[in-house]
Amino acid sequence: MALALKDALEMAKHGNKALQAQVLEEIHAQEMTREAKGGLLPSISANAAYSRYFERPIIFLPGSFAGTDKAVQDVAFGGKNAFDVFVSLHQPILAPTIQQLKEGSKINEQLADQKTADLKSRVALQVSTRYLDILMMDRQLGLLEQSLKRNVKALEDARSLLTQGRGLKSDTLRSFVAVENLRSSVSYLKNRMEVFSMELKRLIGLDEPIDIVLTDQLEIGNSQGEFYQVEEALQIAEQNRNDLHIQQLAIDYQQNKLKVAQAGLLPELSLIGQYQVQAQADNLKFSQYALPRTSFLGLRLSVPIFNGNRTKSQISQARIKARQEEIRLSDLKDEVKTELATIISKWKEAVTQLGIQETTVKSAELNHQIIDDRFRNGLGSRLELTDAELALTQAKINYLNAVYNLRMLHVSLQHALGLLRLS
Repeated sequence: MALALKDALEMAKHGNKALQAQVLEEIHAQEMTREAKGGLLPSISANAAYSRYFERPIIFLPGSFAGTDKAVQDVAFGGKNAFDVFVSLHQPILAPTIQQLKEGSKINEQLADQKTADLKSRVALQVSTRYLDILMMDRQLGLLEQSLKRNVKALEDARSLLTQGRGLKSDTLRSFVAVENLRSSVSYLKNRMEVFSMELKRLIGLDEPIDIVLTDQLEIGNSQGEFYQVEEALQIAEQNRNDLHIQQLAIDYQQNKLKVAQAGLLPELSLIGQYQVQAQADNLKFSQYALPRTSFLGLRLSVPIFNGNRTKSQISQARIKARQEEIRLSDLKDEVKTELATIISKWKEAVTQLGIQETTVKSAELNHQIIDDRFRNGLGSRLELTDAELALTQAKINYLNAVYNLRMLHVSLQHALGLLRLS
């Protein structure tokens, strides 16, 4: 399966399981907002009850009311079967606590959105890193396999010369060690590529047991000229980094919790109402029942007076938490600034190293060509040619490392700026 980096990022956007779980967290936050809004809507409930009295209920009346000379007389009343059906209404009119909870749920929903965006950025970094790792190892593997072929040929030549009595045993042993070392490196790289390919497929949500072939090039193109000043980079990061937005929303959320606690000191006003139907009798002849009705509509005012200073303690706790989040935001900004300064410094050095390695490869190629000509004309030894070949291979690997380092720094810089996205 041919796979470009942009295609891998697009597949991760839909196939990464961590992202799928986070999207459900967004939906959960939206439902919490709906729940909080529902607290300001009217509540209507219907209730029905039936009671069977084995002895009639008792009330106590003045004896004069009951026709006796007792000061207090107990009187049995009502039927043994009691039915009660009622519908209740409760509508908050002034509810500061519920209103603040609704605002807090909106902030929580924004937090979930930002956490999803932050996770997407981190997944994009992981996918890009693994993609570049595999590209780098594939290029290294190609160089090592070419070097292995040349060294196998050198070992065959050394053995032939040793058999003819024209070579040294030490030269043959040296060629043998070089070949075995290269075989070990090739085997190690192949195994690492297989492991990293499995990790890349997991990140992009590719479950099918198919091989992937990366189509992008390791070379970075024109992006090596993207320099930033630290303050300029910090301004870009503050506008785009999701973790900074998350921390700011965490401050807003704690401040909202402070308002919720403060709202606990305010009065609440509600509209209440009820419609009730009752019936009592000693039998179950429903057609003969009288069904008296009762209904009312009114206002209920609740004023908090004293609750053991619990509300004041909650207010103090919320202020402390809000201050903690402000300190964390300040520390995070300092951390981001240090991260950006480090990456920019490494970036400039990586560009310099890339230029050096380009020159080194050209010099190693020229040296190898000279030694090869000398060897073909009988003026140089196989050992010199082997050393020149190993030096050329190492120079090319060093160049690849420089290109890889620059690509990785570019990805890290884009992520640190908050510009790395899945799409």
